[in-house]
Amino acid sequence: MRIYMKLYKDTRGIEKPQSLWTDAYHVYTVENIKEKEIEINGHKIKQYEYDLTMYDKDEYIMTELQKSKQDNQLAIAQLAMQMGGIQNG
Repeated sequence: MRIYMKLYKDTRGIEKPQSLWTDAYHVYTVENIKEKEIEINGHKIKQYEYDLTMYDKDEYIMTELQKSKQDNQLAIAQLAMQMGGIQNG
């Protein structure tokens, strides 16, 4: 599978971005949102700085499925260890 993900660090904008949105072909995620105040022509304006990641839609779906599978495997392993501890304790 070819990876199309692109990370744009320190992206800036004057509108607070949503943490997740899509267009016809991509999924965009936003992390590390920081609100800053800047001055332009004597006016103070809020500016947001964040890391923007753009995925191909199919790639995003596969990435999320992999995360979910790993999370489920970890949860099952933790549950098995807890049950083993209860039975042996």
